Amino acid sequence: MRSNAFVLYEHDVAYRPHASAYLRLLRPLAHPSISDLVAMDQGLTYRQEDTDVVILDRFWRPDVTREKAEAVVERARRAGARFVYAVDDDLLNLPTRITNVAGVGVQWPTDDHRQAMAFLLGEADAVWVTTHPLRDRYLALNPSITVLPNCLDEGLLPLPRRAGVGTGNEELVIGYMGTPTHDSDLRMVLPALREVCSRHMGQVVLEIIGGTASAETRGELRELPVRFPVPPPIDHEYPFFLMWFTRARRWDVAIAPLGESDFNECKSDIKFLDYAAIGAASVCSRVPAYERTVHHRGTGMLVENSVDAWVGALDELLADADLRKSISTEAMRYLHTERTLARRASDWSSALVAVGGARGRR
Repeated sequence: MRSNAFVLYEHDVAYRPHASAYLRLLRPLAHPSISDLVAMDQGLTYRQEDTDVVILDRFWRPDVTREKAEAVVERARRAGARFVYAVDDDLLNLPTRITNVAGVGVQWPTDDHRQAMAFLLGEADAVWVTTHPLRDRYLALNPSITVLPNCLDEGLLPLPRRAGVGTGNEELVIGYMGTPTHDSDLRMVLPALREVCSRHMGQVVLEIIGGTASAETRGELRELPVRFPVPPPIDHEYPFFLMWFTRARRWDVAIAPLGESDFNECKSDIKFLDYAAIGAASVCSRVPAYERTVHHRGTGMLVENSVDAWVGALDELLADADLRKSISTEAMRYLHTERTLARRASDWSSALVAVGGARGRR
């Protein structure tokens, strides 16, 4: 039986889907391996289309309110459709911050966002999350929670045999990629990066993609040997960005620092997957997001969040090409055997069936 799903994806003020929407809903539900099981439609609004399941993503729209959320749920109920809420972070408890939208600083998330989210979590027939800690945190609000770990779409990746293991140059590259919301995580490891760059002067360069929300962070980085690669404008949307990133970047080592906090306890290991896709040897904070999938000295390096621990791990990897190659090879093997949609897209079709999203349609 085939499930008909309608996705209300989270989008920006220009109506473009956010990267998380592509990663967790749009690419998985449209994957060719489940095309006989899932028919997906998507849009900005739901007008009671003929569908089995309505899936609403995170905060959905920048101007979301509880009233708008209630209207969607009511329309789904009138249509006889099941309602699923998808979320990948503990956004309900995320403190309000100022974010840049079209050059203007705006508050995000707002009280309206949180009120809508609390309603959606309670009303959904099922909630889809990306990690077990996030499931545990929201179980009191909804007992029907399914964990669907993030996976990469192999159709956007180079073939494993083409993924570079490092740069092949005398100069060693330490890379970091992340959104500006991770500014504090990047700042946490700046002292270690300074020390490593000093010890390996003339031999190491940093590459930072995103990750700097403050002028102060960017200023401190500019004191180091650093480059700031920027994808062409057309490649800013997630599928094109991932193709650019995995084909244009060649890093020997990649870092995934993550501070310890209640919010970060629910984060996923997506950075590790992205780094595995380019054949980099990852150094990750020893926190729940990475402890489940990064095996120390196997698929990556796990380190405590101290300057000495970060310096020690980076020094060891920079000095040992065989260790870098072994780790990057194992990380790529793990990604392509365990965490691509070719291997896991059926998890999404099974989740639709579990919520009652297959009503015999052909």
